[in-house]
Amino acid sequence: MLKSVFLTRRNLIGGAAVLGVPALGLVGFAAETGRIDLLTPVLPVEGDLKAVPGALRHQEVVPAVTRAAFDEGVTVLNVWASWCPQCRDEHETLLSLSERPGIRLFGLAVDDTAANVADFLKSHGNPYHRLSIDFHKIYVRGLKQRGVPSTFVFRADGRFVAKIGRELSPALVETKLLPALERASQTA
Repeated sequence: MLKSVFLTRRNLIGGAAVLGVPALGLVGFAAETGRIDLLTPVLPVEGDLKAVPGALRHQEVVPAVTRAAFDEGVTVLNVWASWCPQCRDEHETLLSLSERPGIRLFGLAVDDTAANVADFLKSHGNPYHRLSIDFHKIYVRGLKQRGVPSTFVFRADGRFVAKIGRELSPALVETKLLPALERASQTA
């Protein structure tokens, strides 16, 4: 009898693993593409943050990330931190991306300080058209954000289109980000 109980538990665990892994994969895919509303990233209603003091782009002060700014056009939101190695690796890609016509790139630093963010961007260049630090995790909660870097695409009405949950590379820009921007433009 002990042997049959053991076999039943082993079969149960094996069956759960066989069925559970694909199910988790489907839930993850649905969440990443916005097909599950509970997991779909949303912009916060009260999403006005402060600008990062000392952050300049082309010798001009970079304005803050505000909720209303997303309604002005299709937007790419990059969530990052100055201490993050992968964020540093993707920085050149972001600089190139921000120079493309029609790209609105917002930066949202997390778990960082204003001094570190401003110093990093001063040393390496600032790709962001708008920039803030999410000290109170207002956007992080709405975006269901875990870890950095992550890049989100939003339509002109502020609705979520796509997420890339890893560092951007030129290949990912071409294969994932630009098609997401095209979809966002068509549905805006």
